[in-house]
Amino acid sequence: MPYSRQWTKGGVFGFRLQLPGDVYERLIDVGTAGARRSVTFSLKTRDPQVARSRALRAAADVGDMIVAVRSGATPPWTFDPAAYLYERGSVTSMRPEPLISKRKAEAKQIVGMTMRKVYEEVYLPRRQERKGAPPRRRSRLDMEKAITRFVASAGDIPITNITRQVAEQFVRSVKVGSAATMKKTTTCLSSICNAAVAADLIPGNPFRGLGPDRATIVASRRSYSRFDHDQLARFFGRTEREDGAVLWLPRLLLLTGARLEEMAQLRSEWFVRRDGIDVIDLHEARVKSAHNKRYIPLHRDLIDLGVLDRVRRSPERLFPELKYRASAERWSGAISTRLNREIDAALGADRRLTVHSLRKTFEHAAYAVGIPKPSINAISGHKPNDISEEHYLMLKDDVPLLKQHIDRIDFPFLRRIAA
Repeated sequence: MPYSRQWTKGGVFGFRLQLPGDVYERLIDVGTAGARRSVTFSLKTRDPQVARSRALRAAADVGDMIVAVRSGATPPWTFDPAAYLYERGSVTSMRPEPLISKRKAEAKQIVGMTMRKVYEEVYLPRRQERKGAPPRRRSRLDMEKAITRFVASAGDIPITNITRQVAEQFVRSVKVGSAATMKKTTTCLSSICNAAVAADLIPGNPFRGLGPDRATIVASRRSYSRFDHDQLARFFGRTEREDGAVLWLPRLLLLTGARLEEMAQLRSEWFVRRDGIDVIDLHEARVKSAHNKRYIPLHRDLIDLGVLDRVRRSPERLFPELKYRASAERWSGAISTRLNREIDAALGADRRLTVHSLRKTFEHAAYAVGIPKPSINAISGHKPNDISEEHYLMLKDDVPLLKQHIDRIDFPFLRRIAA
């Protein structure tokens, strides 16, 4: 059910909905008389069911006005709250001809639409109308990859031929990397089918409820393990024979706790001195979230291994052999595959040990030597646990303290390599 935008005061229900900024600015620009940013009025009832019915009608009418304004129309502001204080009636002057209804009529004329055609001609325009903007590039890539997987498995069949049995067979047979990827794939296909249902192309969504649940995804993420010291020595025994990114990225990941994408895009100017300490400045990097913009003090073993010499020999990017892949929006795709193959060659194929396990190994090693969790969060870029840690400790700016803590982490085989 759509959100009804209800509120209560003294037991009496009311309605409140704030117009999007672009819609309100458009109404003001065209000089619409009486336009207000918030539509607020009392529903004049204490009955929750009656209030919900009235609020849903009001929300639908305001939503139609928002769609009309974004499509270029300028309907008059004639919102009359009295029309919603009864069980019948609505404001007709605010309701332009729904654009989705037009699309339904057009979609009925198209016979044999495949999943990809529905995505291009039904889902994308509907998404544009509902959100006021097209989906992000990464979302479109996920959608297109899910369609490609489905076509490779079930064929490029019309969407009217996709039954519940076909959808279940696809979910059972498709091979993907993880439970999270399987969930993303089924969710993308389900979203496309929802658009087809809204356009009256199919009576129901065959992918509804399929795919792993949240508990399965969480369990699969917990299954990733960390390296022990013997496994690290065997893995590094292979990478230490190499040069460039294959040599340096495992060192950096193990001694900084950073993500692979953060280290793959390193530039020489990001190695700076702060409070007299050599650090990696990730404030200009493309990171996962705002908490990942941070300073990482260089571990003493990294300095002994010659990372600063590597920086001085690199005029721009530290690893110029790694190329940015626009379709995936990342630098680390190829090197991730290469390092995972090195791990498999050294330790055997094990889905629980990947290049991301180096980050888990760093955090466990930090915890094992008694480094406080707030310092671990500040170094690795995790979100602070509470208000005190975020706004009062502010450890992300205390580089000398973080340097003391990070130097306590010890991997003996790295000292032997440096010697």
